Amino acid sequence: MTNFDCKLRAIMSRLKVLIILVFILVDSGFIKAQNFKAQALAGMNVAQVDGDSYSGYNQPGFIGGISIYRPSKEIYNLGFELLFSQKGSHKKNTEEDYTKFKLRYTYITMPLYIDFTDLGPDFDKVTIRAAISPNFNIIAKDNKGYGWAKTDIKPFELSGYLSIGYKINDAFGFMLRHENSLLSIGRPADNAYYNINRRGLYNRLVSFIFTYNL
Repeated sequence: MTNFDCKLRAIMSRLKVLIILVFILVDSGFIKAQNFKAQALAGMNVAQVDGDSYSGYNQPGFIGGISIYRPSKEIYNLGFELLFSQKGSHKKNTEEDYTKFKLRYTYITMPLYIDFTDLGPDFDKVTIRAAISPNFNIIAKDNKGYGWAKTDIKPFELSGYLSIGYKINDAFGFMLRHENSLLSIGRPADNAYYNINRRGLYNRLVSFIFTYNL
């Protein structure tokens, strides 16, 4: 087992404990007792990787998890999320080019966010959310037409996102989000699948998320 595998296993063990702890706190009522509120989130990513040779948000993936925040009497709320998020890239085949290329990156993400809730009387159901997110990679693989194989990227990603949310009713809401890596997650490989003129690889994605107040 390599040093990287040992570090990744240690990170995953700590994340499992954190995930279990969060769900215990939500289920036990501790969150509400401390004047915190929680949301469940689930939806779909459409992603691409800046630094490969292809463009377009062609890679679908799941995003889901939980958000915990403390309501404020001011114009904002502060909170964090714990999410499972699938990112990557997908080359579309054409009549001129049938070669296959797919990237699959899966992360456990922990965004720290601020919600701007007071946008005026005409936008009382709308919120703007901005976040910075430390993300831990748990799966990194590619497929060039010969099956899936492990690919090397950095185990840690720092990303930022901006989203707009709409309150459907007292329980349900919808969120549209754009996220981008703030630091490179790896180097482009020296082959036709990557743009070797780029200094690094960067995740870019749009998320469509439904929320439910717990």
